[in-house]
Amino acid sequence: MHLIAETLDRKDVYALESVCDSFVSLHRSEGFGLGLAEAMYLGKPVIGTNWSANTDFMTQENSCPVHYTLAQIEKDQGPYRAGQIWADPDIEHAAWYMKLLVKDDEYRDRLGAAGQQTIRSEYSPAAIGQRYRQRLDILSRLI
Repeated sequence: MHLIAETLDRKDVYALESVCDSFVSLHRSEGFGLGLAEAMYLGKPVIGTNWSANTDFMTQENSCPVHYTLAQIEKDQGPYRAGQIWADPDIEHAAWYMKLLVKDDEYRDRLGAAGQQTIRSEYSPAAIGQRYRQRLDILSRLI
């Protein structure tokens, strides 16, 4: 394990993602899940909390979605306020996935390829542009 204690620019982030074996995001609340999606685009297997927007593209067939329990935030933490709910990822489940990815080459390769296919086909600029166009067409008919 190597700890990077500095902010990386995008070029360095891309370089790091390109050489990693897998990408792990045990988040409590995630926006889109850009790091997960970028790693999947590169064919890297990903392990991520099965909570938040990343569940739009992470499935059991293309990634390692980690179990979680919902917990109420006890005190303000950054943009999160006391009383809000977030996910606490199941660390043992994540560790199980990590071990599986290390010992099962076929599973790891199949997962990486499936994730790459999902992101490249369903989340390409063309695919996302088409979704925007369809939504805008619907909205324009409402005006």
